[in-house]
Amino acid sequence: MIARRAAALLLLLVSAPVAAAGDACPQGGDPAVGPLPGGIGPADFGAVPEVCGTTEAALRLRGALLVASSMPDYYGSIVGAATLRGRYQLAERSSLSVAADVFAYRYVNNANLASQGASAGPATLGFQQTIALGAATVSAVHARVLLPLDTARQSGIETGLELGAGIALHAGSRLVVDGGVALAAPIDIVGGQTHLRLDPIALAEAWLRLRPWVALGAGANVRVEAAPDFGLTTVAPRLSARFAIRRRFWMALLVELPVAGSDRTDLIAGLHAGFAPD
Repeated sequence: MIARRAAALLLLLVSAPVAAAGDACPQGGDPAVGPLPGGIGPADFGAVPEVCGTTEAALRLRGALLVASSMPDYYGSIVGAATLRGRYQLAERSSLSVAADVFAYRYVNNANLASQGASAGPATLGFQQTIALGAATVSAVHARVLLPLDTARQSGIETGLELGAGIALHAGSRLVVDGGVALAAPIDIVGGQTHLRLDPIALAEAWLRLRPWVALGAGANVRVEAAPDFGLTTVAPRLSARFAIRRRFWMALLVELPVAGSDRTDLIAGLHAGFAPD
């Protein structure tokens, strides 16, 4: 019985009419579009993407701060990165994405032993398939590959695969609830040895459209390490604001405040700017 219901649900998702996706996906610079890519993963790897495909180019300027002054030995770090991302809508239901950390700077102070350096890379390549559920609800599945292009690595490479799904629900004319789940599997290959990690990710947030050109969002992102060892990586509440500038341009701000987990990052902030041709 359970297998039949699962098969029926899968058939419903795949066969849902394309017109419904067009109704549920915002058009013409709607600011209530999310989620914004966040976290400290390379080239948005592990960041749940938007469920609606489109053609656009975007720049993300990101900063992360870690201050661990209560430890026996002081430890702190400052990370800044610039990420370029492009999405191309292949058809009404499918789209491709590519992202790359074109510049990254890291400063680390460990018990007054400081190090710093700049790098470029890595990059990701993704595919998304949108699945319509109704006039107010749309979902999507995605796959993303982490490409081993990173000048910061002196030895070994890091690659990986990410699979996930997301959903967005339009609850009236002003409120949008979105989120998703993903499984990121980064792979480190060093000295001929392969190290695989499995990181489940979950995100939920809500957007309130205050005006036709501005929307505010709030939610939380949770990341867990499932293998080789199980543990909570981070719980990060997030606040965001997105602004539509005329019809083709948009800007957004995202602030994340990790409150639990083995990742000790204290603050993550991002400034986003994008262009979407008609």
